[in-house]
Amino acid sequence: MKFPKGKPIYEDTPSGLINLKELVAWIRMEKFSGVLEGKVSDIKTQILITEGEPRKAFTYKDSELLLQDEEAIDSFVTDAMMRVSFISLYNLEEEIIKSILLKLFSNPILNGELKIFDPSGIIDKCLEKSNVSHLDLILGVNNFHFLFYDGRYLGYYNERDGEFVEDQEKIGLIQNLNSKLGYLYFYNMSIKEFEGFKFPSLKFGEIEKNIDFLIETLIDFLNQLVTGYISTGIYPDKVKKILEKVFLNQNGLMRDSIILAEDQFMIKQNVINSWYEAVNLFANFIKELNKELVRFWGKRLLTERYTEVYKNYYEKIKDHPELSTLFSYLSPENIIS
Repeated sequence: MKFPKGKPIYEDTPSGLINLKELVAWIRMEKFSGVLEGKVSDIKTQILITEGEPRKAFTYKDSELLLQDEEAIDSFVTDAMMRVSFISLYNLEEEIIKSILLKLFSNPILNGELKIFDPSGIIDKCLEKSNVSHLDLILGVNNFHFLFYDGRYLGYYNERDGEFVEDQEKIGLIQNLNSKLGYLYFYNMSIKEFEGFKFPSLKFGEIEKNIDFLIETLIDFLNQLVTGYISTGIYPDKVKKILEKVFLNQNGLMRDSIILAEDQFMIKQNVINSWYEAVNLFANFIKELNKELVRFWGKRLLTERYTEVYKNYYEKIKDHPELSTLFSYLSPENIIS
């Protein structure tokens, strides 16, 4: 299945002009939703992303499916790192993506030759409130996708060009269904049931491997930060209690991955999927810790202590390309507001 283009953030940009690691970091941090696309000659890879998570990927040569999911993403990353591809990034509305996900991860409730169905009945069913629907019409070399969400017709696209048409007057929808030509797949589900789905989370290939190494590095930095805070000598017991309180308030991923014992952190098991998810979790933890400490240390002292620990640690990892890039998210400018 090919995806619609959506609103372009950039389009057909030579991969040599794009820092792919920074792009993936941005997608993860900003919880981007849309389509990331790479092209090499007549071969195209599309990656569908929701809230910063790759959900599905396909590599096509014209209409022939070559690769999907992890293999497709690996192909996209390899071509981009070799600087031989052209990259596009398209933003898609949440409702449009949900209708596409329905098609990808559920079975049709009806399918068959279009001529056996009542077009008005199908449309009425799609326009029911509290439902998400998707009509996939295969008509010769054309493959039309008509998308619906919560009683609204969102528009359609043809896989041949990927251009999304809002079709506010339903002209394209009605004309194609009334033609009685082609083969129709009808997907429909209540929004309540749809929201209960757990969609797969793929990784961005080589860029997000060696996650255990990053977790160990982040824990080492965090331990040095805690040691530096406690050794300040101002209310050390209070610092320890705040540290424990903030850690106990963390979400499942942080608590499931590391443990706190005698004022030091240790890896428990790695359940974090990506480098950027890891950095985000640790950054949020440090921000919350600093927010508590600033109340009785004051911003000036807190800034001095954090900056000192950060600069000393950054000297150790600055020659490691991936670590230096990711640690920029832990800089004093990003952590201390």
